[in-house]
Amino acid sequence: EEGLCFVQDEASQLCTYAVGARPGETVMDICSCPGGKSFGIAMDMQNSGRLLSLDLHENKLSLVKKGAEKLGIRIIETGVNDGSVLKEEYINSADRVLCDVPCSGLGVIAKKPDLRYKNPADIDRLPDIQYAILNTCCEYVKNGGTLIYSTCTLNPKENESIVRKFLAEHTEFKPDSSLMPDRNACVTIFPNKSGGDGFFIAKFIKSAD
Repeated sequence: EEGLCFVQDEASQLCTYAVGARPGETVMDICSCPGGKSFGIAMDMQNSGRLLSLDLHENKLSLVKKGAEKLGIRIIETGVNDGSVLKEEYINSADRVLCDVPCSGLGVIAKKPDLRYKNPADIDRLPDIQYAILNTCCEYVKNGGTLIYSTCTLNPKENESIVRKFLAEHTEFKPDSSLMPDRNACVTIFPNKSGGDGFFIAKFIKSAD
C-alpha cells in the first residue's frame, strides 16, 4: 500500500530479466496491463530512459498509471495500441520490445481454475492473433536490439510453433540462447517443477546491419 514493493511470480520476474533493460534505453511493453512487467523493467532501467507501456484496452491502463505512481516510477508512458496494427512512428525506435501476448493462460490454471472450461475454439484462434502481434512489433526493434516473446501458457501451438514460424520468416532475427544454452532461445517453465506459474519465454536479437 505504501509503494515500497510489489508482488510478482518468479516466472514473470524471469521474463523481465530476459528483457535485459538498461538505464537510458527506449523499451516497449506491447501488451502491458496490468503493468507488473513494466514495473520490473522500469526498476532495471533505474527510472532512467523511456518505457512505453501499451495495451489494447484503455480502461486497464489506469492500473499501470496508478501502480507506477505508487512505486515512484516516472519513465512510463501509457498509450492505447493494437499490437497487430503497425504504427509508423514506432518503427526502429526501441532498444528492446516485450511481446507478452494474450494467450490461453493454461500455465496459470492453478490460480484461475475457470480456465479449464475455456472453449477450445477460442484457444485455436489465439496463434493467429499472437503471431500478428509478434510479426508487427518486431518492426519496432532497432538494429542490434532485443525482442522477447512470452506467454503464460504451455500450449506448443502458442509457443514453439510461433517461434519456428517467426524465425523462418524473419531472418534478420537470431535466437539468443543466453537464457537456456542449446535450447534455441526458448524456455518453458513448468509449474510442477518451479512451484510457480507455467510460462514460456523466447528471446531474439536483431541483426546490427
